[in-house]
Amino acid sequence: MRRRPVAARLQAAAVWKRLTELNHSQAWLARKAGITPGYLSLLIAGRRRPSARVRQRIQDALGIEDFYELFAMEVEYGDHA
Repeated sequence: MRRRPVAARLQAAAVWKRLTELNHSQAWLARKAGITPGYLSLLIAGRRRPSARVRQRIQDALGIEDFYELFAMEVEYGDHA
């Protein structure tokens, strides 16, 4: 079993909580962060991992300074050649 690199995963519950506090939608966040609504949906669902640039834009859009309030770091394991 091989280790894959560490990646940041967007924490969906934190995103929804902040959007509710701001009274904004997922579509608003996508526009504000400069990404497509479809890509944001994949990030929230955990099917994609955002780049450092996208992570920063999401944090800025939501007004959150603490990286760990929105993201979790994880290492994936698997049988990858």
